[in-house]
Amino acid sequence: MLNLKLKEMYTSNHKRKYYRVFLSIVFGMSVYVTNAQQAGLISNYDLVSSIQNPAYNGLNRRLQLDAVSRVQWANFPGSPNYTGLAFQAPVNKDFALGANFQNLQVGEFKYASPLRMGSYALDLAYHKQLAKNVYVSAGIRTGVFSFNMRISQLVASEVGDLAQVGNDFSFNSPMIGGGIMVYGNRYFVGFSMPQFALVNDRVIDNVNLGYNARSFYMANLGYVQPLGSDFSLKSTVQLRMYEGLPLVYDANIYAIYKELLNLGYGYRNTGSHAFLARVKVNDYFYVVYSYEVGKIYDNQTPFNAREFGLSYQLDFNRQKKKVLPRHY
Repeated sequence: MLNLKLKEMYTSNHKRKYYRVFLSIVFGMSVYVTNAQQAGLISNYDLVSSIQNPAYNGLNRRLQLDAVSRVQWANFPGSPNYTGLAFQAPVNKDFALGANFQNLQVGEFKYASPLRMGSYALDLAYHKQLAKNVYVSAGIRTGVFSFNMRISQLVASEVGDLAQVGNDFSFNSPMIGGGIMVYGNRYFVGFSMPQFALVNDRVIDNVNLGYNARSFYMANLGYVQPLGSDFSLKSTVQLRMYEGLPLVYDANIYAIYKELLNLGYGYRNTGSHAFLARVKVNDYFYVVYSYEVGKIYDNQTPFNAREFGLSYQLDFNRQKKKVLPRHY
């Protein structure tokens, strides 16, 4: 038997339940996130729009650096941890460049995390005005996707534990992606395939490593309604379509005071509810936070998730005609 950090959970019937939940999280989630090749199930997805759709790069004509970290199921040891970093900058009137890094880690054992996925990507986006208040953009992505399952590095309480034999899976592969957006002063509609790892089917010990990197698709839309000179109301919807898995969607609504404060509520069709906040610190920095609650494990066990983000924005075009602020 593997020497898990949660070994003490065997001491009572109540704690056995959480031990089973933890195992479901580590190994069940490893199947879920790898089958979906998940790009981070975050609540404040507006913060890292360029990660989820390469066509977003350069939309606001400014240099922007975003960082977001999420602890999913934070009340369980070994819960999924997601980190995303994104950079974007305009090249000229029509083109923009972007780069992003993502890492997802599931499980917490003595010396190793049994599951880790990462991606490293470069983006190129093209923007064009079609009519008054109608813009279109298209983006392409290329990079590297990595997957690691490292059971053999765990410490076993019994010598020769069969659970550690033949359970190391690792690969790096080329990755591509793309997306399109139509947007204006108050609205946006987008569709993307954020990342698709080019991996052939490869079966090892009945595990298809190629399936672990199949593609997924995303659609998002939003609208900002002004409420006087200082206040606005923003509503957004995002859909995630994974191969072989049910559709997942989020609906968020924010109350906005100028560019200083966003407060909102988010709902995910898996049954979770989120408090959303974004605060402008100064002309360059924004802080983002969310707290989410829901239930897992046959919809019986409560969980909470925490998300923190930081955005740095440098506007090169303060003296030029723009359509800012868009609030997205």
